[in-house]
Amino acid sequence: MKEQLDALLEFHRALRVYTSDAPTADLPPEVRELRIRLIQEELDEYAAAARAGDLLGVADALTDLLYVVLGALLAHGLHPVAEDLFAEVHRSNMSKVGPDGQPVLRADGKVLKPAHFSPPDLARILAPWLDSGAADAEP
Repeated sequence: MKEQLDALLEFHRALRVYTSDAPTADLPPEVRELRIRLIQEELDEYAAAARAGDLLGVADALTDLLYVVLGALLAHGLHPVAEDLFAEVHRSNMSKVGPDGQPVLRADGKVLKPAHFSPPDLARILAPWLDSGAADAEP
């Protein structure tokens, strides 16, 4: 993911797209709304392509969705800890595997959380910014 984030940071810098140097939830309103719109637009394009059985459209929409979501990570200054956040969510998701090695599925296919599920501890990763509230704190 670092390679992709570095490439996106290059793009953001070249085009003067807003980024934050440290984790923050506080974006300028116009940046926040743009990020929401971009993600929703690409999500809508994916839904249309997937429902139409359009593989090229699916690939385009999912790649664009990944691009704008990673861009949102940059805007929120989460890129320095993105791999750690992802690893922690992955660890948590893997705890959804049942004791028999099988997932417990809801009727619609969603994986359910078994009794031994361990939720992600993202606060541990973001502690330097959550505790101080400082947008420029170093981890």
